[in-house]
Amino acid sequence: MNKQLLQLKKEFGKYGSWALWDENGRITEIIEKPEFQSLIKPSIIFVGLNASMELLNLEDWINYHGECCRFGKIKSWKQTHASKLAEALREKEFEVFAGAYMTDIVKDDNNPNSNNIAKEANLHNIELFENELNLLSKISGSDEFRIICIGNKSFDILNKITKYKIDKIWHYSAYQLGWEGVKERIRQDLREIIKKIENKIA
Repeated sequence: MNKQLLQLKKEFGKYGSWALWDENGRITEIIEKPEFQSLIKPSIIFVGLNASMELLNLEDWINYHGECCRFGKIKSWKQTHASKLAEALREKEFEVFAGAYMTDIVKDDNNPNSNNIAKEANLHNIELFENELNLLSKISGSDEFRIICIGNKSFDILNKITKYKIDKIWHYSAYQLGWEGVKERIRQDLREIIKKIENKIA
């Protein structure tokens, strides 16, 4: 693991992660593989608003993954909302996103009430995110990013303050369309982003 990746892990490993999952939704064993660094794509970033569970003092890189489940009341990884996004991203159609970086804008508040969190997002949160991007830029060797916001709230915040390409996908915890309906909506959004990437559209 190179110096910049180690620094990213040290500063943001408790909050960030990578779009890599095994069959049980876990990432721990993947991280330990010698080829781990060749699997990641630090120039593609999925960004949520905040984690809805306590992530401090846990292992690094487990946000959005099955390792979080044992700390809550959820019985299995497949019952978590995040698994809907993971299932889509593990499909061959969306392999361009495999290994993308994943993080949250607000890292120090796990309040599940996203409306309150969005109102409280401040300059400190944005500065942390910019520091995260700076490290990712060093790792990828590029200052160009494809940022994909998970839901409206993270999109509304970043769309006002960043110069990078920003897209948005349906939030996996939305309930209006039902479990399978949300997954299909996520797939539709990802397909649109792939078209933009292929056509080099901002």
